[in-house]
Amino acid sequence: MQNQQPVSSALNRLIVSANQSFDLHSLLQSTSRTLSNLDFEHLHELQRLERSRTDPMLKKQIVENLQRRHRERRQPYVMLIAELQRHLPSAMAGDLQAAG
Repeated sequence: MQNQQPVSSALNRLIVSANQSFDLHSLLQSTSRTLSNLDFEHLHELQRLERSRTDPMLKKQIVENLQRRHRERRQPYVMLIAELQRHLPSAMAGDLQAAG
């Protein structure tokens, strides 16, 4: 996970430099939806390939390529979700202090 540090520092800059209140929960939900959409699209592609009359050996290669591409597309979102979850406890504590 060599990209985790840039995600973390970019997220910190975004949170710290936000002029208006920054809603980590909304960003987490939006990122989760994006990840779900990627997963749904991947599943649809696999099902479509399964129903096709493509040569089994070629199908196997296509599946491997689809899985590799899916992992590559998912990774930044998974890392962002993990980073957002790390920041949520401190953001929630700040919200409680501001409300109190």
